[in-house]
Amino acid sequence: MYLKNNNQQPTSMSLLTPYAQLSEKQRELISFCTNATENIFLEGPPWSGKAVTCLYSLQNMAQKEDANALFLVTNNAMYGYMSTALKELGIEERVNIDSKNKFFWKMAGDYRVSLNLTADYHVNYDNILTNLLEEELERDYTVIVVSEVQDYLPKEWALIKRIAQKIVCYGDFKQAIYDKKVGRDTIINDCIHKQLNCLNKDVATNKLLKVRNYFFDENEYAETRDDCCEMHPLATDVKYSPIDVKYADELKAIADTIKALVGENSRVAIICPDNNRFAELSFYLKTHGIAHHYYEINGDLRNHDFTSTTPLFISIFNAEGLQFDNVILFGFDESNYIIQMKRKEDRLKIILYVGMTRARNTTYIVRSEGTVEELKNV
Repeated sequence: MYLKNNNQQPTSMSLLTPYAQLSEKQRELISFCTNATENIFLEGPPWSGKAVTCLYSLQNMAQKEDANALFLVTNNAMYGYMSTALKELGIEERVNIDSKNKFFWKMAGDYRVSLNLTADYHVNYDNILTNLLEEELERDYTVIVVSEVQDYLPKEWALIKRIAQKIVCYGDFKQAIYDKKVGRDTIINDCIHKQLNCLNKDVATNKLLKVRNYFFDENEYAETRDDCCEMHPLATDVKYSPIDVKYADELKAIADTIKALVGENSRVAIICPDNNRFAELSFYLKTHGIAHHYYEINGDLRNHDFTSTTPLFISIFNAEGLQFDNVILFGFDESNYIIQMKRKEDRLKIILYVGMTRARNTTYIVRSEGTVEELKNV
């Protein structure tokens, strides 16, 4: 759903840092990823340049005459985001892009893998992966770029290795929001491991490290190791702005924040774990004439223009791996069933960390009496 009033005209801006603005170290890593024949795993914290490195490397690899390149993403929002990025690079016609689940379902159809019509989705999906692994598969793709590799099942990873001549994958296992996925050790064993660090002297890096250490109580990425690639962060500064209000005033606080950001011409995401709250917020903003993008059907995110500066509603699960200029977090309430489920799984801090690291400028944290303590204490 797209809503616009007559006083607010949506505009667009680039997703990618221009190549000319990248540091020498970043360009060297792009060249390495382009020319290496082995699988590569780029690992690093938010804003360290993992995705940008992969995209510019993919641009180089896709130009080769015999290239058959595939970009696998984890969800519909990432599909839309990376489709926009491929268009910016001018390689949308030379690179196949698909979400991993859709790709393997199509592959199962090509190999005529049978389904159990009485079984649920997850059982059938596991079965098709198992059956595909038993097929004689060809390495049809000269390169497969894998986004957010920490969110792939072990069988999905095994299949990717079977069909790719070369893999360039990136991720951050501190953002592994799902359980029962492929292990970090497996990826490192299968790839050349390049750990990306941001230079510690940067203001943005220091703030992001504080956020990481607040949620995980460790300093893993603060120490420079011999195999680290020190990168200039793609975020120039990072600010965190709590907005403490009563629960009944949350929607008004969000509306006021959106109005205040209009003059910045920035890409804004409104992130929440609860789709029901999105419906409430959309109705409120509509009645107050405030433009926003709200997709009631998740699949519609595949066609969203992520360069748009009209605020976008996006769930915390779809937000992983995406980057915006400003972010508004709300609805992270102790009473929410998703919050309760993730706390039980011991993954609540992971999704909070994901939400707190999506913005290059300011993260606005709307807090009320029911907000989880982890955000109240930030």
